[in-house]
Amino acid sequence: MSKDAHTIFQPSLRNKFLIEIIGTFILVYAIASAATVYSDSGQLGVIGIGLVHALVLTAIVYAIGYRSGAQVNPAVTIGLLVAKKITGRESVTYIIAQIIGAVIAAAVVYSIFGSEMSASVTLPAQDNVIRALILETVMTFTLVYVVLTTTTSKNVRIVPLAGLAIGFTLGLNVMFGGAITGGSLNPARSFGPALIMFNFSYHWIYWVAPILGGLIAAGVYKTVHTKEEQEEERLPPK
Repeated sequence: MSKDAHTIFQPSLRNKFLIEIIGTFILVYAIASAATVYSDSGQLGVIGIGLVHALVLTAIVYAIGYRSGAQVNPAVTIGLLVAKKITGRESVTYIIAQIIGAVIAAAVVYSIFGSEMSASVTLPAQDNVIRALILETVMTFTLVYVVLTTTTSKNVRIVPLAGLAIGFTLGLNVMFGGAITGGSLNPARSFGPALIMFNFSYHWIYWVAPILGGLIAAGVYKTVHTKEEQEEERLPPK
């Protein structure tokens, strides 16, 4: 395929901005709705919400990944920025889009469920800040690390499975951590419902921990994988 054929399909930053709004809207709409619907279902509810996370993120990655990268998460965007996969301008654009999409989604969910949507606000169980902070950091680390290693891989057998890997990493984390932290792993996902319900209790956790987890993931990725990528680039084309 010619170089011109590749450039034809490169979306503009404006297009990526709009697509990230849509992708984040779908993600937060599904998650906030599921958290509201399953709020009184005990452990079954946590499993159901985890499955919703897994399925909707998998769908989003395959639907818009080729257009915007389907980041839909400021922690992922910051991780990609630190790993030098996107520019500073792109990262700011993406994060603004993600916040807008999350707020619109939360507003739509509120219009459907009203104050019952408070169940989708992420809060630490038993007000245990330290436990929530550590768990959110570790869970987000796993998510961002999987994003970096699958979406930037040069292995053609891995890239088509990136959506499944990313979606199910999120879903499994929510299944075992959702009852403890609310299972955010995403500042935008937490910000939308918090703003609409005007409940910012412990909200700082859901910015600090995911961003810290994303930074750690980017650091690990650069340490472990960057050298390998550079060596692969030096090899003659097959």
